[in-house]
Amino acid sequence: MSPRDDLLKSFDLATDDPFIICWRDLDAHAATDELERLDTWVVWLAGRYNLDHKVTPPCWSHHGALVEELSALRTLWEASYLEDAAPSSPLAFHRELDLALRRLREWTSRMGCSRTEHRPEAHAKQSFEPESPSKMV
Repeated sequence: MSPRDDLLKSFDLATDDPFIICWRDLDAHAATDELERLDTWVVWLAGRYNLDHKVTPPCWSHHGALVEELSALRTLWEASYLEDAAPSSPLAFHRELDLALRRLREWTSRMGCSRTEHRPEAHAKQSFEPESPSKMV
């Protein structure tokens, strides 16, 4: 159970409402837990919508952009099917799904990963790197 779940439980609030995940703020343990939860949903999504490795490669969890996109998509999906969601919410999800699938396909293509091969990302260097204090003298 996450600290958020503990807090919500202490206030007797539901813990299964959609929750926006800020991956940057998670410690290693919380990130692992969230990735496992997200993986369950991604497996469902891929099966339900017949997505292949060109959209969600087996190594998707090793690519920040894919994790962020899939996490945001899951949050929207969860919100779209809440009891008090607007009747048009599922359609809004599918509109966003179409756009998200395009981005996922494009990112996966650029990464070069396949069904059987993971290609680690080369991290882009910042365009501006401040000089170290010793070089500024």
